Amino acid sequence: MDVSKELVRSCFLYDFKLGLSASASSRRICQAFGDSSVTEHMARHWFQKFRSGDLSLSDKARTVRPQALDDETQQAAIEEDSSQTCGELSRQFNTSSEKVRLHLHSLGKMYRLSKWVPNTLLEVHKQQQAAACLSLLSCHIAHPYSIRC
Repeated sequence: MDVSKELVRSCFLYDFKLGLSASASSRRICQAFGDSSVTEHMARHWFQKFRSGDLSLSDKARTVRPQALDDETQQAAIEEDSSQTCGELSRQFNTSSEKVRLHLHSLGKMYRLSKWVPNTLLEVHKQQQAAACLSLLSCHIAHPYSIRC
């Protein structure tokens, strides 16, 4: 049986006013509404709140909603200065550095050699790697025992 939060909290307040313990209250509510309706930990939390003098049945208002990172603004910041660290970007976007790192990774960026670079190679980069390998191979074939080519 799916029980609303307000109903459970009202039952907690009623039991608190009657002088029951948190564990007894949670057992009574589970007996009435089903075993999975509340936990003893939840009852202790609400009883502690009632003991402190706060008899409201609503949750505390949250201070700040987590800021969602915008792909375009973060991409623009990286293109402007690709050597920024996660810490600098987290201060700029007012979020955690881990969230910035994960978000940049989802955009396909990797932090290599103190710069944010694309995670995948472009065709131009693949051709440059192949040319460098062929150059080193031809040098080795021409001068097998030479240190330098």
